[in-house]
Amino acid sequence: MTSEEHTLETAAQTLRDAQEAVHAARRNLTAAIVTAYRAGEPVARIAERAGKSATEIRNLLAATQTSRRA
Repeated sequence: MTSEEHTLETAAQTLRDAQEAVHAARRNLTAAIVTAYRAGEPVARIAERAGKSATEIRNLLAATQTSRRA
């Protein structure tokens, strides 16, 4: 295997690893948002803390079918 081929494979693996990390981070953020909402925190405050818009938070809560009840 040439150095170029090894570099390409390494870069591809690095990308796959980064994508897995992003997916895990999104799952963790979603869980934290749901937990905060169920604990009674207002959507606007969750959005502020998460660096998202209130619309994004509402959409996430709707997509996860989250209500204030556990």
